[in-house]
Amino acid sequence: MAEHLGFSFLNTGAMYRASALAALQAGIPLDDGPAVAALLESHTFGFTPENGVTLDGRDVTGLIAAPGIGEAASIISAESRVRAFLVKLQRLFSRDRNTVAEGRDMGTVVFPDAFLKVYVVADAPVRARRRLKELKSGDMGETVRHVLRRDRRDRFRQDSPLRVPPGAFWLDGTQMTLEEQVEAVLTRYAMLETRS
Repeated sequence: MAEHLGFSFLNTGAMYRASALAALQAGIPLDDGPAVAALLESHTFGFTPENGVTLDGRDVTGLIAAPGIGEAASIISAESRVRAFLVKLQRLFSRDRNTVAEGRDMGTVVFPDAFLKVYVVADAPVRARRRLKELKSGDMGETVRHVLRRDRRDRFRQDSPLRVPPGAFWLDGTQMTLEEQVEAVLTRYAMLETRS
């Protein structure tokens, strides 16, 4: 979407995974929200031109794809102080620039007044298959279990739980290719533009 529209891309999931990596490397318990948040304040986050993520200027895109980092990111994302810190960075990133942002609280918490909100769903086995293809390795059964654990944790966390944003365009991508999903969202975007 960002490429098609010429917008900046904000990968918030990568920010949480980079944060989890920093906590793991520092030996801080993932469920110690205040300690993780304090640690993150001493780091800088950024993105590479290829939509990778940097931590203190170092490209950590490959490191955050490692097994276990996604689970660690899901754990720290439940911590209110961690979320507050990263939400502030996400809003700063998008200030004065058109942005396509992905993340489970983009339309409800981070950008509640976004021009277009899209709520994308897909069956767990399909999402697990896509994740394995992205990682180029892993176990299907464990990946499905991870997807379901993350969904449950995100839906029931106290701070910024996973919810459908008001007015969101609901897109079930289970049977759709990436190109078909992009085309559906671009069509929705164009329709909203003609109304505004």
